Amino acid sequence: MNHLIEITSPGSVPASELSDWALSHGITSLSTEEVMHLCGLPSNQVSQRVAPLRKSGKMFSPARGLWVPIPPEYRTWGAPDPMRYINDMMAHLGTDYLVGWLTAAERHGASHHAAQVFQVATGKAVRTRTFGRSRLEFYTRGYVSSAAQSADLLRKTGARIASPGTTLLMLAADPGICGGLSNVANLVVELAEEHPDFGSEVAADASLFPDAAARRLGWLLDAFGDGAPDGLATYCASLASEPSFLSPTSARTGRLDAKWRIVVNEEVDPDI
Repeated sequence: MNHLIEITSPGSVPASELSDWALSHGITSLSTEEVMHLCGLPSNQVSQRVAPLRKSGKMFSPARGLWVPIPPEYRTWGAPDPMRYINDMMAHLGTDYLVGWLTAAERHGASHHAAQVFQVATGKAVRTRTFGRSRLEFYTRGYVSSAAQSADLLRKTGARIASPGTTLLMLAADPGICGGLSNVANLVVELAEEHPDFGSEVAADASLFPDAAARRLGWLLDAFGDGAPDGLATYCASLASEPSFLSPTSARTGRLDAKWRIVVNEEVDPDI
């Protein structure tokens, strides 16, 4: 239980004032147990007593047993920006997570393609859900607990967001959920320009991803950017696996790029 809630007198907060009380005390979410404590309610009355707050747009529930107060500026939306509650939600669901792909790219300054979804890598399966104007998509990935996150964005948002280098690898690993290879090329070039020191991050995390992700990223940087960092080229040269395909879904035919050991089986036409 939150320490501030723990030292608050039981039953001292009227249920009708719960959202405003939480916001005024800097509390971003409440568990059912915390609502019971604050409002002096039995567990079977919490949903009923919170219902008027949900109906008036002052509170919503992103997961069973978790209640999130909605700041006034978001009440016409039905829910705040997911960045405000994703950390609390994932902790409540008991899973590691990393905000990534298009969402992370946008946070890192790649604005070519504004994210229409909020994309999160998770340690265990979580279903897609929509709250207010935001659609949250979750993808189970084994690297979640090990991949690098942005310390700067963690301080600013309170959420675990993939570092620029890790975001590049995520985009290259999953072009199908990122608008296709041409859009990935746009984002890769933008991120590389915005974060020229990404090479060390890519080198540190490359082994967490499929070989195809590192090869694809190197090829895209050479083809459309200012070139791939030496560390990425060295890493890819050390890989013993069979050549990868530039597109994971296109026909398994095309020319082999010997440097990156990747079969170019799709034309990439970025808008850059």
